[in-house]
Amino acid sequence: MATILVVEDDADLRFLYTAALERHGHAVISVPETIPALLQLTNRAIDAIVLDIALPDLPGTRLLEFVRDDPRLRDIPVIVISGNGRVRERALALGAHDFCVKPVSMRALVSLIDRIAGDRLPDDQA
Repeated sequence: MATILVVEDDADLRFLYTAALERHGHAVISVPETIPALLQLTNRAIDAIVLDIALPDLPGTRLLEFVRDDPRLRDIPVIVISGNGRVRERALALGAHDFCVKPVSMRALVSLIDRIAGDRLPDDQA
């Protein structure tokens, strides 16, 4: 089981991502904005982040930059999600592990998280 931080301002999408990941055995912390996400990252061990780019307080790219600049967090895989496929190159250049265009297939998201989280967990937890 991995701990996944979902950062998505749309409550319905946040619920869908959370439910799909929890059904697959992951612990999920979900927040609607960048600032609460930063608080979670500094207070909890997170195995992967599902990050929307368009957030109401600060762009998701700012959170991605923060994660990549912090030596304690930089190895956390970040999957960027956006309705705008044109931001893919920027997200990957900033260090995103992968990129998904909305609407996101829950099966594809869960599969991606399983693969990423399995690579990060100790052998007795994978």
